[in-house]
Amino acid sequence: MKIAVAQFSPKFKKFSENLEMMMRLVLEAANNGAELIVLPELCTTGYSFMSYKEAEPFSETLEGPAMQFMQKLSGSHRIAIGWGFIRKDLGTDALYNSQVLVLPDGRWSYVDKLNLWANDYLYATEGKSSPPIIDYLGKKVGLLICRDVRDKAPGFKDFYEAGDADVVCFSSNFGDGGFPAVNWVEFAKGNKVWFAVSNRYGKEENNNFGEGGICVIEPSGKVHCDGLRWNQPCIVYADIP
Repeated sequence: MKIAVAQFSPKFKKFSENLEMMMRLVLEAANNGAELIVLPELCTTGYSFMSYKEAEPFSETLEGPAMQFMQKLSGSHRIAIGWGFIRKDLGTDALYNSQVLVLPDGRWSYVDKLNLWANDYLYATEGKSSPPIIDYLGKKVGLLICRDVRDKAPGFKDFYEAGDADVVCFSSNFGDGGFPAVNWVEFAKGNKVWFAVSNRYGKEENNNFGEGGICVIEPSGKVHCDGLRWNQPCIVYADIP
């Protein structure tokens, strides 16, 4: 499986512009032979919402426009796509910081962030279940959102254990700091997975996400980051044997 991780700077509350950038990155990855691409956390909307009232107009259900668009893109270009968005639960109207993965055959799965951080606390509800595993091209593919790289939350055992997944798609807004983050490498080695790290860069409202930083980390801890460009949209690729 050839996997791709993407980096860009989502524009706050600019849904159409963000979706266009997401499409450009997906098409570039598909044209370069990638079979799976991971995009950043909350990449359809940006991050810095200050209240439920502010965030709710930018939320989507699992049948929303981004989901429908990405499902068509995934099917037509034969590439699985993972990305982050604000999910609205129709039953409760609760909002979640969520990540979804759609596959070319129409299947999909999602996870809600369990370990909230910063602006998450101002509008989002904590997730209620561990990340799912979905079979794709003979690999067990898992999902994960930013601070959940801690691999646990109150009331849960570890989200992942060695052997649960072959690949984990990580959508993050990880912020400024060392690259690669120690947590990323420890997660890959501890869970014996290929860890596909998508990230963003730039400043937004009350947050500084730094210069970015994306990579794919092998179970051994080896880091693939050829193609990384600081403060620029870019894609990093890796082949899983």
